[in-house]
Amino acid sequence: MSVAMCGRYGRYTPGERFAGIIKGTVSTRFTDDVRYNRPPGTFQLIGLLNPDDGATTLGPAWWSFIPSWATDTKLSPVNARSETAAEKKMFAKAFAHQRCVVAADYWIEWSRDGDENQPYAIRPADGEPFFFAGIWSKASRLPDDHSAAGEVTFAILTAEPNADIAHIHKRQPQALTNAGARSWIDPDMDAGQAQEILQDERHSSYESWPIAPRVGSPKNDDPAILDRVELG
Repeated sequence: MSVAMCGRYGRYTPGERFAGIIKGTVSTRFTDDVRYNRPPGTFQLIGLLNPDDGATTLGPAWWSFIPSWATDTKLSPVNARSETAAEKKMFAKAFAHQRCVVAADYWIEWSRDGDENQPYAIRPADGEPFFFAGIWSKASRLPDDHSAAGEVTFAILTAEPNADIAHIHKRQPQALTNAGARSWIDPDMDAGQAQEILQDERHSSYESWPIAPRVGSPKNDDPAILDRVELG
């Protein structure tokens, strides 16, 4: 099964560890969990500058970007192209003023080989927990019966891949260094400076390995997801 890029990732490192990276606090609304196969359309841990009090806060947000004016989820992308997000009507406000970071330990990407889709686990070469660059929006006008109604929603920014993982997919999520993650959520940074962070503070090397296709189903959610498989 192939999914949107970046359409799956894992996080097993506790939220408090991520809070330490960006010098923030974890919201009392957040219930931490270990999941190895996190799909869109679920609540995941992100960090942002709270617009109400200016505090750096980590808490639950719905993975699928829903603009504040949207009354349904017909347009709810899980990714946004970082090269053009500042210019797109759907993303421009968020790119300028509502940037977030998404806590992760690795992501899953599918490489197409003929008629087959081979999944890979990918993470920064240092193996440490990290953040994706993201943008957020509050789903203010969704019907009350939707799980994300009134909640913060987000998309992960993507870009051209690093050379060491370009053989897997033509895009990759913007995986930030710790310093980049702290800078990314600074509300005083303009769109041009934000683009510089994405260029200068993205991880520069990655490790990757092939994993079993069972990751295609989010029902398969266990440590064995990360087991290396032999190809060919």
